[in-house]
Amino acid sequence: MRALRSVIITSLAVATLAAGAGAALADPSSSPAVTSIVAVGSDTTQFLGNQFSTDYNSTSPTNPFYSWNAVDPTTGVANGTISSKNDANCSITRPNGSGPGITQLQAKLKATNGTDYCVDLARSSRTLKTSDGTGLASVLFAKDLITYATNTGGNGVSNLSDADLTAIFSCNASLIKSTYSGPVTWNEVGGTSTDAIIPVLPQAGSGTLATWLADINVASPGTCVDNGTYNGNPIEENEGTNAVYTATGNPTGYKDTLGIFSGGSYVSQAYTKTSPDNVGTLVLNDIDSKAPLTSSNTINTAGLGAFPAAYIRGLYLVTLNAGTASAPKVPTSPIDLTKLLGQGNSTGWICGTTAATDIKNYGFATAANCGALTGQ
Repeated sequence: MRALRSVIITSLAVATLAAGAGAALADPSSSPAVTSIVAVGSDTTQFLGNQFSTDYNSTSPTNPFYSWNAVDPTTGVANGTISSKNDANCSITRPNGSGPGITQLQAKLKATNGTDYCVDLARSSRTLKTSDGTGLASVLFAKDLITYATNTGGNGVSNLSDADLTAIFSCNASLIKSTYSGPVTWNEVGGTSTDAIIPVLPQAGSGTLATWLADINVASPGTCVDNGTYNGNPIEENEGTNAVYTATGNPTGYKDTLGIFSGGSYVSQAYTKTSPDNVGTLVLNDIDSKAPLTSSNTINTAGLGAFPAAYIRGLYLVTLNAGTASAPKVPTSPIDLTKLLGQGNSTGWICGTTAATDIKNYGFATAANCGALTGQ
């Protein structure tokens, strides 16, 4: 039984970039001051985070906001070293994904003044998990969806059911039909090819990965899955240009790959062009006969015919919890984060007009209960 995420969303429409908004940063141009607000983490929201930084800082806040990408924006290298803030203590391994971002936040690394944290926020494309530990508060700011993607001209099918996806990522065709065995083949889910499907998952620590596996009720992916790496290299989420999906990088298998993709990230790459276009030849597909995108190429998250609710997710900024698990609070010390995040309500900048425009331009949907707090 899939758990439905009950956060109400507003409809999404393609918007033009806000008049006068500056170009989004790709990593801070220099290490931020220790009194700045610094975020790390999720790949899915890294480019939106850069735009937030540009637009929020244009308001001349007391504590400006900066967002470090999940991978080096120039080289594409993962897990390099960054100076999250301009302080000798703040040299850290760049967190690549929601999980590593939250882990770094939980490390509570402080600058040499012993007061300010080296990381103040973690971008997260998933809800908090028990394994993240206690003392965290998660602030909702937008909505997204996840679906599966296949190669144009490959052997993929354009629609799958929940049960199909569970069987595919479990590598267990008998979950579809008792007389089937082994990994699922395309003809067993409505295709014509007898090739085995090659399921692909992104790098460990990805919030998209964690959410997807929960959505399809798979605790442990099967051995047929390219799980996080291909030929010894990481498979970054939302990148159809990864070698695993290409004829050059995977000449014997690319036509049979089935990966996962953020709907919002796909829109921002392929349609609004606010993010680098790494879609490659991947196309998004339907689940339970519901399309992930509308006819106007926005994510299909509201109204009649919306995408299945189990695959719609929240996007969050996670901070240390100044309250309790049952009554979480956004910290006001050592840096007051309430101007940016609000205090369990929609008063924060991330729930305002400019942020809403950024959210839409980067392919995501605004949330009717933006600012809602979850604690543990």
